[in-house]
Amino acid sequence: MEGIQAVFEYLRREPVMYNALQRFVNETIQYERSLITFLDVVQTKLDELERRNAQEIMEEDAVSQEPTFNEEEA
Repeated sequence: MEGIQAVFEYLRREPVMYNALQRFVNETIQYERSLITFLDVVQTKLDELERRNAQEIMEEDAVSQEPTFNEEEA
């Protein structure tokens, strides 16, 4: 606890360093939020692609189960 208290005391005495730290923390938070937003968009697109792929597989399975017409037997 003494270490963190020393940092707070230093920042209290050095407003330029306090402002630099605050700016860094704010930029880091903004960057992390943009990454989270990007990951949400990517996850949504991935879910949509997986849904489409599952539908295509189900349609292919339905088509392959239809009886085939054999000209030689007809």
